[in-house]
This record gives sequence, structure tokens and C-alpha cells, in this order.
Amino acid sequence: MINQVIKIEKRINAEPIRLFRAWLKAEEFSSWFLPGSSIGIESAILDPRPGGKFKINMLHEGKVLPHEGEYQIIEEPKKLVFTWRSHATEGLDTLVTVTFDLLQEEFLNTNKKPQTLITLIHERLIGEDAATSHKAGWTHILDSLEKWQVGKKE
Repeated sequence: MINQVIKIEKRINAEPIRLFRAWLKAEEFSSWFLPGSSIGIESAILDPRPGGKFKINMLHEGKVLPHEGEYQIIEEPKKLVFTWRSHATEGLDTLVTVTFDLLQEEFLNTNKKPQTLITLIHERLIGEDAATSHKAGWTHILDSLEKWQVGKKE
């Protein structure tokens, strides 16, 4: 199928603004944006504004894998929309939407820390293989964001 869509949700104990900003600051971004245990970030250049571009060079077994895109929508602290292009998208632009929702009722009704539901939707993927590999990558990335958040001091 031509237009595969994946959706991943992750609850993280943190304010939406904290998690949202982690996607836009290159230094922080590079420390948690890890799509797999054997993949690192060689470099990340982010120009976080609508129309701004980003380039993320992932490193896997000594090989640089460039990932590029353009920010479409930045609505702090609620929503990010950007294009996503890499070898895994066959060089075609795909579309990623990430939303950050404070889980109000759980936060207000308990003494727990605030919790955010991150929902990531990746559209325009070509074929089952691309959908499967991106789902695994984005799942690992959101897990890495949670681990990074736990390691940060309030």
C-alpha cells in the first residue's frame, strides 16, 4: 500500500512544555533521540520555526544515515508537524505529527507528578516494511525520551 500510517502513544511523567521543548533544542535532542540501541546521533541541526529545516545524521555501524525535514507547524506546547525524509522513506517526504496532552484528570485527582500523553502519527509511508521499521524506531525514540526525562532534574 502507498500511504501507510502509524500511530504511537506514550505516557511520560512530565509537563508537556518540557517534553515539547526537548524536540527543539539540538543539544537535548541529540541526547535522547535514539531510534535503536545500536544507533547514535552524529549531529543534529535544528531550525525550529515554521518553514525551518532540520538535518539529523544518525550513526549506525560506522555509517552516517541522514534524516531531513521541514517544520510545518510549531504550536508550543501542544503540537509539532514536520516532514521526514530518509533512506527509509525512499527519499520521499513523509509527514509526522506529534501532540503533547496533559492528562488533567489524573493530575488533578492525585498527588502524582503531571503526566503527558504524547501521540505520534507518521503518514505517507510507502509499504509495510517502511511502516514496520518506522513504528519500531519511533517507539524506541519515545522510550528514550522517557528515560532522558527521568534522568533530568526538575
